[in-house]
This record gives sequence, C-alpha cells and structure tokens, in this order.
Amino acid sequence: MKDYLTKDIRNVAIVGHASSGKTALTEAMLYSAGLTTRMGTIAEGNTKSDYRPEEIERQCSVGTSLMAIEWQETKLNILDTPGFTDFVGDALSAVRVADTSLIVVDGTHGPEMGTENMWNYSHDYHIPRTFVVTGLDKEHSDFHKAFDRIKDSYGNHVTALQLPVNEGIGFNKIVDIIRKKTLVFKDDSGKYTMEDLPDSVVDEVETMYTELVEQVAESDEALMEKYFDQGELSEDDLRHGLREAIIHKQIFPVFCTASIPNVGASRLMELIQKYYPSPADMPAATAEDGTELHADDPKETAALIFKTMSEAHVGELSLFRVYSGQITSGMDLANPNRSGTERLGHVYSINGHDRDEVHAINAGDIGATVKLKISHTGDTLSHPKNPVTLKATEFPGPNIQFAVISLVKGEEDKISSGLTLLHEEDPTLLYEVDSELHQTVLSGQGELQINVAFEKLKERFKVQIELVEPKIAYRETIKGTAEARYRHKKQSGGAGQFAEVMLRVAPLPRGEGIVFEMTLVGQNVDRVFVPSVEKGIMAASQEGFIAGFPIVDVKATFYDGKMHPVDSKDIAFQIAGKGAFRDACKQAKPTLLEPIFDVEVRVPEDYMGDVMGDLTAKRGRILGMDAEGHYQVLKAKIPHANLFKYASTLRSLTQGKASHKQKFSHYAELPKEEETKLIAALEAAKEEE
Repeated sequence: MKDYLTKDIRNVAIVGHASSGKTALTEAMLYSAGLTTRMGTIAEGNTKSDYRPEEIERQCSVGTSLMAIEWQETKLNILDTPGFTDFVGDALSAVRVADTSLIVVDGTHGPEMGTENMWNYSHDYHIPRTFVVTGLDKEHSDFHKAFDRIKDSYGNHVTALQLPVNEGIGFNKIVDIIRKKTLVFKDDSGKYTMEDLPDSVVDEVETMYTELVEQVAESDEALMEKYFDQGELSEDDLRHGLREAIIHKQIFPVFCTASIPNVGASRLMELIQKYYPSPADMPAATAEDGTELHADDPKETAALIFKTMSEAHVGELSLFRVYSGQITSGMDLANPNRSGTERLGHVYSINGHDRDEVHAINAGDIGATVKLKISHTGDTLSHPKNPVTLKATEFPGPNIQFAVISLVKGEEDKISSGLTLLHEEDPTLLYEVDSELHQTVLSGQGELQINVAFEKLKERFKVQIELVEPKIAYRETIKGTAEARYRHKKQSGGAGQFAEVMLRVAPLPRGEGIVFEMTLVGQNVDRVFVPSVEKGIMAASQEGFIAGFPIVDVKATFYDGKMHPVDSKDIAFQIAGKGAFRDACKQAKPTLLEPIFDVEVRVPEDYMGDVMGDLTAKRGRILGMDAEGHYQVLKAKIPHANLFKYASTLRSLTQGKASHKQKFSHYAELPKEEETKLIAALEAAKEEE
C-alpha cells in the first residue's frame, strides 16, 4: 500500500447497537473495493474483521478491527467496533481516533440503546455523525419508521440523503436525493447503474431535495444570501455546502444499505470520500499542556496508541493514530507517559488479520507496529526534542465483578501476568489482588466480556482457574458505648509480661474510621506505652469481633490502666489494648455494615415496571427517575451483595435495551435477618474448609 497524504485519508468508526449489521457492512465495503473475492458472513465465521477465535465461536465482535481500504485515490481507515456494551472500551477507543462515526441502525428495529450510546460518545469527541440504516432487504424492515425515530431522537439536523425504492425481499434500488436518480444494484458486485426516478417517489424526492437545499443554505451565511437572491443553489454550491455542513456537524445524513446483497456500500464509500472530513479538515489535536498538533506540521511527530492486540507468533501489536508529523520504521520516539524512549520496528497498514508493511504512516493516518518495549495503550509517542502527551481515551467504570480462583498452587504469577496483558488489550477489564478478602477480583462491563477474558486466560496462559462470586467487603461497628478492662499477665517460660488497659468505646459517624484518644491522668501507666495500646487497638480493628471483618467508625479512649515496673513491655500493652478493644466493642451493641452502591439504570418506558420490581426485590431504594428522550433514568441505592451479575439480569429483563452504571456510595447497617443469614453462611463455609 502506498503512502497517503493527510488530505486523502478518511478515518471512520463503524459503531452501533449489537447485531445491527456493522461487520456485514464492513464486509460489503471490502468486497466492493476488490479487497476480497467473496463476502464473508458471520454465520460462516469467515469475515475479514471478526477473525478472532472467540468472535468466530460466539458470532459477534469482541474487539475493534482496522480495515485499510483504497478507494478512488483515498485511503479509508474503517474501524469496525463491537456493539455489545461489554466491549464498549473498544468502541470508545475507535471513536477517539476517528474523524467520522457511521452509526449503524437495523431497519427492522430502528435506533436502540447502542445507537444512543454511540451518538453520545461521538458527540463527546466532537466528530461528525452519520446514520446508516441496514438490513433493508429483510421482510419486516421499515426505513421510514426507523428514519422518523432517528429524527425524533436526534433533531431536525438529521437528513435523509437516500430512500429505498423496493424495500424488503429483493431490495436493490436506492433513490439518491442529491442526484435525483435511482441507483440500481443488479448483482452483489457493488456496482450500480442510474435510472430516472419512479413516478411514485418524484414528489417525495422533490420535497426532500428542497429541504436539503434549505438546510445547506441555513448552515452558511453566504449560501443563505445566494439562496434568497436566486431561489436555488447551484449543484457546486450544494455539494460544497453539504460537505461543510457535515464536517461542522450541522447536518447528520442518513443512508440506505443492505449488506448481504451488497446494496449501497459502494455509494456510501463514494459519499465518504466526497463529503466527509480528512484529518486536515478537523481541528488541531490539543496536547495536555495545551500544545496544538496540526496534521500539516511535518516536523513534530505525535501519535497516540489507542489499542493493543496480542497476535500469535508476533507478540503485542500496537495500533496508533498519527496526529502530526510522520512515523517511519526505526524511529526513536519519546514516551512521556513512561519517561522513556521507544525505538520502533517495522510499521504496518492493517487489514483485519493481515499486515502490509509500509515505509511511513503520515499525519492523520492509522497504522501499527509490533513489540514495543515500554509503551502501552493510551501512551503518546512524540518527537524526543519536543515531547507531548495526548489525552488518552476515558473509559467507564466497571459494572460487574468476579473472583478468579487458581485451581493449581503456584500459578498465581502466571494468572497475574495474563490479566495484565488482557487489561492492555481491553482497558475496561480491571483486576486487583484484594489483600483484605484474599482474592483476585476481575472487574468489567458485563458477563460476556468476563467470560471471553476467562477463556483467553485459560487457553493462552495454560492456567487452571475458575470464576466465582466475589466476597463482599463487609464492615463491623458499634451502635452504643461501653467500657472494658483487660489484664494481660504472663509469668512462666522466661521474662514476665504485664499490662492492664481500661478502655471506653463510642460510635462515630460513617467514614470516620478508628479514632484513638488518650485521657490518662496520674502515673498508673507510663506514657511510653500509649503508642503500644494504640497499635493493639488498630490491629484488633482489622480482625473484627463479629465475623472477622474490619471494624470502623469507633472512638477508643484509653483512660486508665496499670503497669509493672519490671514486666510491663510494649508487647504486653499491645495485647492488652487489643483485648480491651474487642471486649468493649462486644458490649456496645455491635452490628455489621454492608457496602451500598449508587446504581443508575437507563431503560425504555416499556420495561420500567420489570426493572423497578427487580430493584425492589434486591433491597434497592429507588431515589427517583428522569426522562431522557425515549428512556427513563432510574436512580437507586442497592446493597453490593445483590448486584452480582446485575448487568446480565438487566439485559435479560429488557432484551438488551437497557444499560446501567454503578459505583460505591457508603456503608449502611445490615438488617438483622440478613446479618443472621450471613454469619450462618460464614460459619458453614468454615466448617467445609
């Protein structure tokens, strides 16, 4: 593949709801461009972009694939993204480096939750958006209904530039509003001929054309004046104005396609080439220090690594976008994120699983390199004499957790290394070794993502593991005040030990932790032993006195005690302080605390009742709801113990049409009946051990 100038590059992220037709559309584009000899299908497991074993097995995209398509002297970098929210990190990374998002909508379902999410993400990154309605060859497709819903959701700037003529089985004709012609696709080659409009759509097309002209005119003052003076716009004015309106997000076009018969893909690529922005048309990228990175600056190189993939027999493959300058093989580049320097090996243009070595990746282009030593996803590579840092993709917090259990002793390091690599591939996949609960906790966006990671971990790193429900980080505290006296005395087997501690405990507000206070008077206890008592109390607070959970929100006052001139030692007062604290807490109305999470659920109106009923059954407290377009946003507080697999539950309740976010809120008292059940379960587990 030749080197492409910045002005001849188009970076396009294909995004949308799961199973809306993104990969099929990508296949149709590849086939139309002559890059494949036949269109692959998801059912047959032979698509160019869904090439990973886990994608073939599950028949869905689990990671972004980059396709470099040469089309009419233009390079189209197509980023085919997963639609499942479990893999939203890949979709976000693609949108982050794209200059246009093609939001794919299934013509039989219309816009769905994924449509809304991708619209919002694209809006956040300030890139032009276009809707592509697919599946118009299906029996129950309804373009007009889908279009009306899109326009209702995203405003009057949504404009149809195409209409289907013979929608449904046998679909092969599209009306092109700009040309006022019918495009006829006679076979699956992607090639088309043009015919006059059918009489049945002439009036509708004229109306839509007039509306398009008015919208274009409204987007530019000079065009508006010309339109008022002349009552129309020339073809050149219309085309130029339309391109500017799309680039400046004043018009959001809607196109028609059907991927399997390959209707519309070639025309879509023509329109991308003609009307959509090159990197040179986009605003300059801004580094974190405020430096502007211009695509036309040949001197200062700056590139963002937005995705890492592990390839068999190759190692780590790093995908990057160049924002200024040029990247060539053998370059030495600074990595300010790691305070080091990286020497690049070969650089490649990527087409799915295939790599094409190239001399250079120019500003605005997307490429790949292998075996970087210190650089990772989210890092910036820049000129050593002028290092800059680009803002990395912002990812949402996790919504689901599992504990990873090693079935073979000694494999913990292999598991940790594997999880580190999987996090590199998908930054929304997080893990931590919880020292309190003594388990490795794997967190992510959904159960599918966790299961895919689980299989990768087993197969790639040859470890024997299982996933289980994670333990809950309960806490212990008190509701009343109490005093206790604890004497520690040891006089056999060597040097003696003696200490007596008198302690008072009282509850504190949530979040205060353990507060130690000394109010000794007189000389009963030497002040040198005060830190020892505090140390013992702090040790006891980590062990608990009800069920072994850490103690929180207690004030401990050391007010009196006794010592021995010879036998009193640091260790003796530690033991006495620990015992006095435990004894006092046991008398002060002890109780367990459970973590409570803030949960926000976006759900269509039709499923509100089911979702609210489920939240209530989970001991959730619904705080309120707000309307957002066709969705209701429920806000609730729910015990963490009842959120295990909630993402899967929500998907089942709403047919995948709802989403949620969750984060820790506070600790609250565990109801007595729940406390009794928990303690019984913990005791049963100990007996099994």
